[in-house]
Amino acid sequence: MVSTLEGIVTIFNEEVYIPSDDTFIIVEGARYLIERLAERRFTLVEIGCGTGYVTISVLKNVLNKDLLNVYAVLIDISPCAVDSASKSVKVNELDTYVDIVQCDSASCLRGESMKLILFNPPYLPVEDYGGWLAKSWSGGREGLVVWNEFFDDSLRVCGRDCVIVFVISSLQNLGKVLQRLLSNCKCVEILVCESFFYETVCSASCRVGEAN
Repeated sequence: MVSTLEGIVTIFNEEVYIPSDDTFIIVEGARYLIERLAERRFTLVEIGCGTGYVTISVLKNVLNKDLLNVYAVLIDISPCAVDSASKSVKVNELDTYVDIVQCDSASCLRGESMKLILFNPPYLPVEDYGGWLAKSWSGGREGLVVWNEFFDDSLRVCGRDCVIVFVISSLQNLGKVLQRLLSNCKCVEILVCESFFYETVCSASCRVGEAN
């Protein structure tokens, strides 16, 4: 299947989470944050990339502004998502800037290697052990099992002056999320929020080190 949103083409199948409201919220938050970064070159990783829409959107935006030396790694545990992201990156003519890797969270990356980390994890407080699509929304107990794993790996691969941008939802145990952020981040910022009839979803950032 093929979809075009805001000029971005995504190629996907029935086992891949397609761009939705939470996707657009992290895209908007990441764009806003990047506009404020003084550094004009960085390495980026997206953990749990799905179709690759988030990174593709971010790259198209920054490359239009002549950002120098940007390199992105897209990661997903699902072979269906890796195939989708690979095809989507290629059809959007960004394969020069992007590598796609299949692995669990960011376990395949060396530590302290990235400048910007993005993740929109499964956050629904359910445990669904169905196919790959079910895994893309099943956040486990309190909606935090996958979120914690992605956050831990983000901290590990964060280089000097690193920023982590992620999605949180009112369906999660936000008290525990806040505890983790206050314990590990130099600065926490809520970037973009949107309320729906059953939840509020926000993109937020965690600055590690002395990022501008």
